[in-house]
Amino acid sequence: MSSQRIEKILEKYFEGETSLAEERMLREFFRQEELPAHLAELREQFGLFDNESREELPADFDKVLFNEIGKREHSSKASRRIYIYYISGVAATILILVTIFVRFDPFTSNTPYNDKEAEIAFAEASRILYFVSDKFNQGANPLGKVARFDEGINNLSSVKKFDAGIDKTRPVSRFNQITKLITNPAP
Repeated sequence: MSSQRIEKILEKYFEGETSLAEERMLREFFRQEELPAHLAELREQFGLFDNESREELPADFDKVLFNEIGKREHSSKASRRIYIYYISGVAATILILVTIFVRFDPFTSNTPYNDKEAEIAFAEASRILYFVSDKFNQGANPLGKVARFDEGINNLSSVKKFDAGIDKTRPVSRFNQITKLITNPAP
């Protein structure tokens, strides 16, 4: 067989486009003793493919393969679960340490507030909140006019009913026009 034809089949082979017959031809070609120098390096590869294609798989190969896959999936799920437990434990420990540090902060001065200062702070906060509430209510008062406008719009629904009644009488009006045209001929 010519090396040019083999090279074309090799191109198809490496692109994954060969048929089984062409692959058989390649295996037979590479079994020869004398090969072109540029193709000799592929002899070992095709020899391995040839040896592997002759080996028979055990009858229970599928069963063994699927059992092994199942074991690995189970072990990966278990390892993920252990990893999640580990991370959640670390996160809980950090949270506890931060809580203890914030609650018993050794770096801040422990100056307790007295009752008079607390009353003054409460009175000032109340005054500010009343001020904000008053300004908010003043801004909301003009919205009452909008509510009355909405009521007026809702009352216009009776006008829509009137329009619907007028639309139903138009055929009668058209009938009167035609009747006048028929009874009063044009001069």
